[in-house]
Amino acid sequence: MVKILVVDDIPEYLDIFEIMLPDEYIVDRALSLEEAMNKIENSPPDIAIVDVRLNEEDEANKEGLELLRWIKKNYPEIAVIMISAYKEFEFRVESLENGAEYFIEKPVNPQVIVERIKEILEKKK
Repeated sequence: MVKILVVDDIPEYLDIFEIMLPDEYIVDRALSLEEAMNKIENSPPDIAIVDVRLNEEDEANKEGLELLRWIKKNYPEIAVIMISAYKEFEFRVESLENGAEYFIEKPVNPQVIVERIKEILEKKK
């Protein structure tokens, strides 16, 4: 089974991903950079879906991009989809330049996220 780690600091978003992803995927969740790193080290997922900002209180926060760089350095086989409610073009560019397979704006369309996951899995075959 395909394991997907969803990383977002808003628990409701994690709930939404668990509901919208088909049952054929094992969905794990993390609320912070540290929790995500621990989960990846203990049981690396096939795909990580990561919010750019993992601390909404901090305007300058881009911990999701930090996590993306860490994943690509230490676990390059993990595909990463970055998500963000913020429309800043720099987030899209920085995400893709650092190895994200896709950048998707919130609110996330369930059909789009499932299509992107399928595309990633096809490439991995």
